[in-house]
Amino acid sequence: MSAERLKVVHLDDDPFELERVKAALEKHAMACSFDVESFSTSEQYRRRINHKPVPDVVILDIHIDADEAGIRLAEFTRKTTPSTVILMCSTADDVSTITECLNSGADDFISKQSDKGELSLRIYNSFKLASLKHGSDTEKGPGRNRSKTIGSTMSRISKRVPQIVNSAISAVFIKGESGTGKEVAADLFGATLTGSMPFIKVNCGAIAPTLLESELFGHVKGSFTGAQADKKGLLEAASGGWIFLDEVATLSTSAQVALLRVLENQEVTRVGSTKPVAINVRVLSATNEPIEKMIKEGRFRGDLWQRLKEAIIELPPLRDRPDEIPALIDYFCESMPGGPYQVSGPVKEILSSVSWTEGNIRELRNCLRAMTEFHVNKLLTPLSIPERIWEELGDKPGTNSAEQANSGPKSPPANSSMIKGQINLPWDMSEAQNYDHLADLLLLEMTKILADQHGKMSLRSLAQAVGVSRSTLSGRFKAMIHKNVADINELTKLVGISDK
Repeated sequence: MSAERLKVVHLDDDPFELERVKAALEKHAMACSFDVESFSTSEQYRRRINHKPVPDVVILDIHIDADEAGIRLAEFTRKTTPSTVILMCSTADDVSTITECLNSGADDFISKQSDKGELSLRIYNSFKLASLKHGSDTEKGPGRNRSKTIGSTMSRISKRVPQIVNSAISAVFIKGESGTGKEVAADLFGATLTGSMPFIKVNCGAIAPTLLESELFGHVKGSFTGAQADKKGLLEAASGGWIFLDEVATLSTSAQVALLRVLENQEVTRVGSTKPVAINVRVLSATNEPIEKMIKEGRFRGDLWQRLKEAIIELPPLRDRPDEIPALIDYFCESMPGGPYQVSGPVKEILSSVSWTEGNIRELRNCLRAMTEFHVNKLLTPLSIPERIWEELGDKPGTNSAEQANSGPKSPPANSSMIKGQINLPWDMSEAQNYDHLADLLLLEMTKILADQHGKMSLRSLAQAVGVSRSTLSGRFKAMIHKNVADINELTKLVGISDK
């Protein structure tokens, strides 16, 4: 995958946006690299699409030359180069805009407000997902490798998804704690669909309650203030395919009744209308709320719950599948912005012993992102592990952990006999800016002396020798790096924070 290059064609009438995206993609290290061609007019773009080589990805501004011209270009691109992945972009990221883009044949929508550091990862992930949907037979799509890479649970689910899609099941509930990968499981459904079958994702909790019913079911002109024209809802737009309703427990009572009618009769009634519209839609749903408890409290309809769970996909918490953590670490480190990164053996052992109760897979991903601040030549070591992780592991001087498997001698007793002779400081104590700076310099000199006497020591060994906890020592080293008192590459030569 590291040798993979994607040909990207970007159309936008804003020269600054063209420059921003080109720089973000071509200068940002990723699991792949990008060759970007930039165009500012629709005529230039049409000429390019009509010639080879066929681009892997096109990024289209919605408002180019004239209103909604980007939508027409998406339709043109889909007919001209069916295998090309189409991404629409705009400063407006409301539900209506996104729905219109997806209905035009686009594979995904990217807001122009996306962080530059996330842009390449978002485009690459959209490409992997969409290329499988279009039937790509190359290794560029997510395919089997993706599910295998991110653990046995997703591999098992990816085998089950095609069976569900090809069955009579019309509603699937994805069950799991926050951060267990419910959206990833939903994306597997989107990747399995073929042709022009729509797949629409909706976060019900992110839409204002006053607008949610209009967005889901549509409305007719004059049904409420601001309803200036008839509008098709997301459920109607997803007809012929699937819709993913995340945070379905946030639906109002009236919305629950309307959704139940959709599932039972395959028809939707727009807000302000009495005439039902026939549709053919299948529903994925998920929530972090305890639905069974909500039913007992009268906050969620039991009959709707029965319809939503024709089939259940259960994602166990990460603490119940620690054997998958090393594979998840490899997956995230390969795809994180600025990567790919590598991890030392002790890091995998340490992180595999964490419970990850607050955010499961999302918490693990965020931890790895935080660790990249202290990478050594793209290598993540125990020194980069956040202090909150050490605290969860109950780090105290002398406690056992996976880091004891690290290279270096076993921890000797923490006493003054370890340091033989007198410390001859290589600088005048008056050069220290303050007592805190002096403490940093003394710690650095003590580390050098211990390394000379005992060879490269592990963080735990050094912490025991100094008489502090490992997390305290790790935090002190990180602060010294931030203040330019010590260089992380020099520290790696003194302390066994790497097994390489």
